Amino acid sequence: MTMSQQDKERLLLTLQEDPVFLAQVRSLILPAELVQLPERFAQFATHVTGFIERQEEFNARQEEFNARQEEFNARQLETNTRVESRLQRITDDLGDLKGHVAGRIAREMADDIAEQLGYIVMQQLSGNDLRNMLRGSTANDISPGVRRSFYVADLVAKVQDQNGDELFIAVEASYTADERDSNRAVRNAELIARFTGVTAVPVVASLENDHAVQQLVDDGSVHWFQFQTRDLQPQ
Repeated sequence: MTMSQQDKERLLLTLQEDPVFLAQVRSLILPAELVQLPERFAQFATHVTGFIERQEEFNARQEEFNARQEEFNARQLETNTRVESRLQRITDDLGDLKGHVAGRIAREMADDIAEQLGYIVMQQLSGNDLRNMLRGSTANDISPGVRRSFYVADLVAKVQDQNGDELFIAVEASYTADERDSNRAVRNAELIARFTGVTAVPVVASLENDHAVQQLVDDGSVHWFQFQTRDLQPQ
């Protein structure tokens, strides 16, 4: 059956004016999936909008948490830095204390140190003796820091060898000798030889040595008096 143009226009007008009729016609023409597509899309859009809102809320909470975490981390880092600084000061203080103890023990064991090297102690030099030694020389090129370090040497002693010849030993003491100890011993020996014109022997007195010092001992650049554990224990 062929529809006239007038019938077509009336049908289109009816479809436009009667939603119920339009829905009936759509259900006859389109598959059910296509008919339901607008509703399903609306449901999907609602679901996506809800998901986005929830995600935005989660993101906001996460950003707030991250900000609090960063603040906590900054405070923790500051605390750790203070603790590490304090521990380092304590370690340094203990190192200084142990160094003073080792120096005192070296002075008490001066005869043992000299005897191991084949010498006899004639005189232990005090800080004033070293000061006078330096003052009696042309030592204008020596810095104040080196002067102070020289005056507080752990042990400087005038000794006599088996032939009756006099010389000096310059001893630096530590629990574990490192290059600072060996460098001071060598420097002090060089200064004494310069000031007096007499041979001075550099010595490290320690329980053990680091690798650098041990190499100096092995090649004979520095002599080593090894403390025993009992030597360093309080009496």
